[in-house]
Amino acid sequence: MKKIDLHIHTIASINDSAFEFSMSKLKEYVTQLSIDCIAITNHNLFDLDQFNEIKSELDISVFPGIEIDLEKGHLLLISSGDSLEEFADKCAQVKALNTETTSYITTRQLKEIYGELNRYLLIPHYDKRPVITKEVINELSDFISAGEVTSAKKFKFCVNDKSSLVPVLFSDLRFKEELEQFSPRQTFVDTDDTSFRAIKLSLLDKSKV
Repeated sequence: MKKIDLHIHTIASINDSAFEFSMSKLKEYVTQLSIDCIAITNHNLFDLDQFNEIKSELDISVFPGIEIDLEKGHLLLISSGDSLEEFADKCAQVKALNTETTSYITTRQLKEIYGELNRYLLIPHYDKRPVITKEVINELSDFISAGEVTSAKKFKFCVNDKSSLVPVLFSDLRFKEELEQFSPRQTFVDTDDTSFRAIKLSLLDKSKV
């Protein structure tokens, strides 16, 4: 069993209040809560240099990702970490299209930018605001791995509801020095390792989450 948090912020974007990233606070979080795997998912941007620094400082699996404003909702898109420069270039295109707090990209633009979406983990805000609509989820259904919810109660409901996506709970924390309390929102997956493939396969199966 592995404990994962695939929704972490380390850079303030136009969607966030200003904050300065604290590596020591991220390390404290990972250690105190025994996290086995994280993803860095800043709003509409990906910083390759910072990602490499974080990955070198932590002795756990760290995946590159981005939280995208998509069709007025939010979508986590997470990569295996292969071809990091290519991933950074794609994320830069998203950043260029999201220059206002009300900006968003379309599903067509998402597909044009990232190409083969089955290469990634796609996790929409499901029962969490701003929600990705059912129409968008249906359009991306072949590529969606799970749906992010906001509480244990909603998690349990989705697990027991055959029509719901596989639910996940993540912290959505901004790691700054003044952060005093760590969120209890993480997800356990029934796997022996934290490779990208193992995590993705686990998230596709409710019995393993």
